[in-house]
Amino acid sequence: MTSAPDTGISERTGLAVRVEHVSKSYRLGDGSTLTAADDVTLHIEAGRFTCVVGASGSGKSTLLHLIGAIDRPDAGTIRVGEQDITSLSRRALADYRAGVGFVFQQFHLIPALTVTDNVLAPLVGRKISDDRRARAHDLLEAVGLADRKTALPSQLSGGQQQRVAIARALIGRPSVLLADEPTGNLDSQTAAGVMQLLVDLQHEHGTTLVMATHDQGIARSAERIIHITDGRPHSEAI
Repeated sequence: MTSAPDTGISERTGLAVRVEHVSKSYRLGDGSTLTAADDVTLHIEAGRFTCVVGASGSGKSTLLHLIGAIDRPDAGTIRVGEQDITSLSRRALADYRAGVGFVFQQFHLIPALTVTDNVLAPLVGRKISDDRRARAHDLLEAVGLADRKTALPSQLSGGQQQRVAIARALIGRPSVLLADEPTGNLDSQTAAGVMQLLVDLQHEHGTTLVMATHDQGIARSAERIIHITDGRPHSEAI
């Protein structure tokens, strides 16, 4: 990969995440309540790869959504670096989310846009002084898709689409990268390649990577594993 140009987005290093007594419940269609986060307290170290492991419905995706400020907790606080994101205004939350990268099981690429324009999509409306397109091309080179930069998502395999999604998540130089079952729609060989790519890029950029997965094999790539059941972390492994 060639050295990334100065795109006017300040270089960020990974930030620590502190979750303190956080709870989150959802009202279900039958009138019952699902507790997805139950008085969760944990510390995620800056610049490391942490995996949150649990079965479907255990609360791992909710935890990522709360850290990413996609959703707000009912109680408790979440600090990312020195910032308490649970007390931010709507405008400040938008600024915070600009420093967070998201990779999901569904690729969420825009069908009508080229690969390059999909990578650039998070920067729409942001004031960036230099050549953002050059950075997008560098990221596409890093994920092995420099030769597909003008292709549409429909012309790519599932693994290639996920690689585009990873490049898109990194375009804003995020402090925190959240990956929710990023290999869930991929075959085992493609999943292994995507995982290695995520790990390599996380190390290169110094980003705090938090991944949710139900796959113990995938989790073994992490520096730290947090197990979660019924909305509560119940054991950790380093």
